[in-house]
Amino acid sequence: MHFMLNRQTGYRIGEQEGKLTARRFHPAGPAVQYGCRGYSLLNFAFHSPKAQSAVLPHPKWRRQLEIWRKLLAQCARKPSRRSVHALRSLTLRLQVGLEYFLSKQAANPAAARAFQHWCKDGKKLRKALEPVRDADVHLARLDSLRGTGASKGKQHLSPRCIREIDKLKERLRRRRKAGINKLIVAIDARGKRLNRSSKELEAALAPHMPSKLHSTAPEALRIYTELNNELPNLDAGNMHEYRKRLKQARYLAEISAAADPLAKRLAAAFRRIHYAAGEWHDWQELLRKAGHILPGHGEQDGLIPVLEALAETALHRALGQCRRTAARFLKNVGYARPLPPRKPVASEPGFQSEDINFQAATR
Repeated sequence: MHFMLNRQTGYRIGEQEGKLTARRFHPAGPAVQYGCRGYSLLNFAFHSPKAQSAVLPHPKWRRQLEIWRKLLAQCARKPSRRSVHALRSLTLRLQVGLEYFLSKQAANPAAARAFQHWCKDGKKLRKALEPVRDADVHLARLDSLRGTGASKGKQHLSPRCIREIDKLKERLRRRRKAGINKLIVAIDARGKRLNRSSKELEAALAPHMPSKLHSTAPEALRIYTELNNELPNLDAGNMHEYRKRLKQARYLAEISAAADPLAKRLAAAFRRIHYAAGEWHDWQELLRKAGHILPGHGEQDGLIPVLEALAETALHRALGQCRRTAARFLKNVGYARPLPPRKPVASEPGFQSEDINFQAATR
């Protein structure tokens, strides 16, 4: 039996008789063994006889690095909506996945240094991509909202609301253009270094990367469990932080989703939370931007009341998704307190009754 100790978290993850196990050792107390809906981490990753002898195929991480470099070159020339989103997402996916793979290797100073350099510039790259990506998302939300304004030839959004949508879209387009210019400058300044560090990382990792890996589901579940213990009461104040931190568990689960049924279920559940919480955050950010950009935004038939109603509805939906996922996966992992029901944003400044405002704005 072999265990690898993570001294920061206190978890030991290892293999015993061909099965994964993860335990947390406390200075004064017994080990805590984590499980999921009747499973323990000792056997839940290989629950069926067919899966007990299976190991996961080697992730195509070198192919992902190649795609990442191509996306970087594409964004340096002409940052499209799709390429910006793909580059930003893949940068974080690679950070999460390669950090996990490094933790499973013996000491590899060259790879660790290359990974550290790549991550440092990768974080700056993601920061440069963020304004363009945000503008793209918000413009798509407004297009969707404006598109639903007319149904069967009948106008549902008020004329004032439509004018304010168009004004906000125009301002976002200008911000996107400015963001693209800054992004191209940032890639021009760091692109060669990013390419070089990615190739150094690839060269350092390749000789030591295992050809087969066991399921990443136990680690994804551990991260999810700790996150829910740290943020047991979700609301508008911490939902965005929860969503950002959940990405690590989601991306880890997706690595094994094709071969491990549990990892597939975890990945699907985490994606649902990610999308629901992301929708809320999009409307919340649009509401904040509209408050700064639109004059006289307190009008009952304007855009602000519509965005308030959409944000409140989306938060209700996201909180419900979080509660259902916690009830499903954290039943037997030491997570005792369910997420309590809460009136999401009614008490938050700037939020009013959903029905009254939405009806007034859509007359």
